[in-house]
Amino acid sequence: MAIEDRDLDKLCFLARLALNDADREPLKADLAQMLNFVARLNDADVSGCTPMAHPHDSDLRRRVDEVGSGDRCDELTALAPAASAGLFLVPKVIE
Repeated sequence: MAIEDRDLDKLCFLARLALNDADREPLKADLAQMLNFVARLNDADVSGCTPMAHPHDSDLRRRVDEVGSGDRCDELTALAPAASAGLFLVPKVIE
């Protein structure tokens, strides 16, 4: 698939790229090669394939959903560099 100059100009504008004249032709060739590859993928017969979210089968280990106290405030604020009244103290960043 051939890439036209106006398409390349628009792509460069959207990507905020400044492209010099020496790089235009090699980039057009690379983009054409990528689009040809995608076209080949679109032409592949996948009628007998099951859609999947990931190429690897996964059997996720899930922890048991147990009710806990949920009150870990003291434990977590003890790990903080600065805390007061159960709140994390952070440096002021906006004046």
